[in-house]
Amino acid sequence: MLKSMTGYGRGEGESGLGKVLVESRSVNHRYSDINIRLPKRLAIFENRIKEIIRSQVSRGRIDVSIKLDALGGEKFQLQVDSNLAEQYFQALLSLKDKFQLRGEITLELLAGAKDLISPKEEVGDIEPYWLEIVPILKRALQEMDEMKCSEGNALVKDIQTRLERITQQLKEIKAQLPSYVEAYQNRLRERLQSLLGGIEVDPGRLQQEIALLAERTDITEEIVRAESHLSQLALLFNEKESVGRKMDFLLQEINREVNTVSAKANDAEISQKVVEIKSELEKVREQAQNIE
Repeated sequence: MLKSMTGYGRGEGESGLGKVLVESRSVNHRYSDINIRLPKRLAIFENRIKEIIRSQVSRGRIDVSIKLDALGGEKFQLQVDSNLAEQYFQALLSLKDKFQLRGEITLELLAGAKDLISPKEEVGDIEPYWLEIVPILKRALQEMDEMKCSEGNALVKDIQTRLERITQQLKEIKAQLPSYVEAYQNRLRERLQSLLGGIEVDPGRLQQEIALLAERTDITEEIVRAESHLSQLALLFNEKESVGRKMDFLLQEINREVNTVSAKANDAEISQKVVEIKSELEKVREQAQNIE
């Protein structure tokens, strides 16, 4: 099943650390780009979180945020920055001496200095809480995956419709080939006879030269290859693995073949069909950019 690279998921639950809220967002990206935002106390889990995401997502920009809410039982310890206190004290002494100020440098004065005394959270061992966070994370990723699958289905329907139109245009070009080749040979014959100006030429040799020139404009191989690529694209719709890059490659190859058809075919009707094919191909490529 094809998936879009766009999705959103949310998971929340209780843990020994309090309520855990996980949000995951996925958007279009050529490669895999994973970004994690989480509280400092959970920083040791970052690499493990990325591994879980990589096991489920092969391509796209993935942003996952984890929040802890309504925490209970936090313990704090006040800590004093002795070096900063020494600098404050020396700065105050310098001011007192320079401006001949009266008064003593007291504890109350130093205690009001910014960042001199600050609370430090006692984190303790949070490893036991990992198993509580994992299922919440996976719920968010599962919900995101479901949205990606839903949007992927919509993309597939649109892409299949456009590929059917391309296939039909190629069939119509193939149906024109006999008359196209005959008309081209007739034009060559008339032009050569005009250039020869009535000079007698071996009819067999003339026909051989005309056939060789016409062969250079033969577009049968290009059409066959384009049809083969279309068949391979159709098979991708049932793949379980990531197919975005394969799809992009095949679309480029189809575009290359129809460009060659346009360059070789000296026929207005065929050229018009090629224009229509390329228009549909461009729309398919735009859609395929969001396929994982």
